[in-house]
Amino acid sequence: MTGDGMELAPFFAAFTLILLAELGDKTMIAVIALSSKHSKKLVFVSTLLALTLVSAVGVVVGQILFDYVPETLITVGAGLLFLAFGILTIVMPEKEKKPKGKNGLKWGAFWSTFALMAVMELGDKTQLSIIALSAEYGAPLLILAGAVLAFAVVTLAGVLLGAEIGKRVPERYIKLGSAAIFILFGLVFLAQGLLGLELL
Repeated sequence: MTGDGMELAPFFAAFTLILLAELGDKTMIAVIALSSKHSKKLVFVSTLLALTLVSAVGVVVGQILFDYVPETLITVGAGLLFLAFGILTIVMPEKEKKPKGKNGLKWGAFWSTFALMAVMELGDKTQLSIIALSAEYGAPLLILAGAVLAFAVVTLAGVLLGAEIGKRVPERYIKLGSAAIFILFGLVFLAQGLLGLELL
């Protein structure tokens, strides 16, 4: 089958690879944690935008980025960001829930989720896979479309799981659990960046 099937091969390759790589991965776990405290819509939109941006970077200028920015610097930066999110989750008092605006988005949470996901995925195996697939197939738009669709499926699954946890588990336990997850990832990234350990 040469026609459309072969032309869509880069799309299906990217979709399958990213979906399998991200199911149960740190991104999905972080989405579950975030969705247990923030609105599903907010986490879904900000995460998907961040992952789309990082995928686009991988398709278009990823190789150049990795030529000039040491991987250690990206990994240590991600580790420090995770530690900061974890500590802030513990020490920041919960604000009283006020009626949200028309679109229901809290911009502080939106941008912090966006930044967290973007930094977490920079230099990750999925971004490197996107770079490799783009080099192999020479079809950046199909690779990007397949990757974004896979990220959308994984993010939606994580958001729905997180929202269920948010309904059933007391808020202070969610807060401590989220903080523990962020701090754990922070320590793992710092160990990878500073000690050269491959943990994720």
